[in-house]
Amino acid sequence: MLNYDWEFGRLAMYAEAFAHGAGLTILLSLSTVTFALILGVVWGIGLARSPALRLLTLPVVDILKSLPPLVLVLFGYFFLSPNVVGFSAPGFLTFTVFVGFNIAAFIADLVRAAATNVPREYLQLGAALALTERQIQRRIVAPLAIRELLPPIAYLAIETVKLTSLASIINTREMVYVAQGVIVDTSRSLEVWVVVSAIYIALIWPSAVIVRRLEGRLKLAAGLQK
Repeated sequence: MLNYDWEFGRLAMYAEAFAHGAGLTILLSLSTVTFALILGVVWGIGLARSPALRLLTLPVVDILKSLPPLVLVLFGYFFLSPNVVGFSAPGFLTFTVFVGFNIAAFIADLVRAAATNVPREYLQLGAALALTERQIQRRIVAPLAIRELLPPIAYLAIETVKLTSLASIINTREMVYVAQGVIVDTSRSLEVWVVVSAIYIALIWPSAVIVRRLEGRLKLAAGLQK
C-alpha cells in the first residue's frame, strides 16, 4: 500500500464520462424517489384509513420490505424481457419501478404509522372544538404526521442515491458502470474508486447535513430538544 504508485492523472481524460455517470445517478435517484414517494404516501394514507386495504396489502408491504433491492433489480431485469413479457424495458425504468416499490413499501409503513399514532388527546381536542373529521385530519393529523415523517423519508431518499449503484448490473450507465469501464481501460482500480467515492460523498454529504439540521429544528419546534 505504501509503495503503490498513484496515477490520478490518467483519469483526466475520463472526466466527461464521470460527469455523465454522476448526472445519470442523480436522475435515477430523483425518478426512483419521486415514484416511491407518490406511491408510498398514497398507499400509506390508504392503509391508515381503510381496514380492508390494510388486511389485503400489509403482507405485500412486509414482503417488499423483506426483499433485498438487488434481488428486486435482477428479478425486474429478467421479468421485463422478451421471453416473459414480450419486450425488454430500459435498465433505468426497471430500476426506478422495482427499487421504487421497495422504497415505497417503507414509506407506506411510515405514513401508516405516523397517521395512526397521533395522540388520542389531540383528536379529542379537535372533536371538542367541533371540527369535522376532515378538518381534524387536515389541521391536526397531517401536520403532526408530516413533522414525524420528514426525517426518515429524507434518509430513505439519501439511501436511494447509494442504491443506484445496483443499476450497473443491468447495464445502466450510472457512476459504478462508468467506473468499471474506466478500470478496464486504465487498470487503475484504486484511483477510480477513490474518484467515485469522492463523487458520492459530494452528492450525499450536503444532503445528510441538511437533513440532520432539519431533524434538529423539528425536535426544537416540538419541544423535544433544548
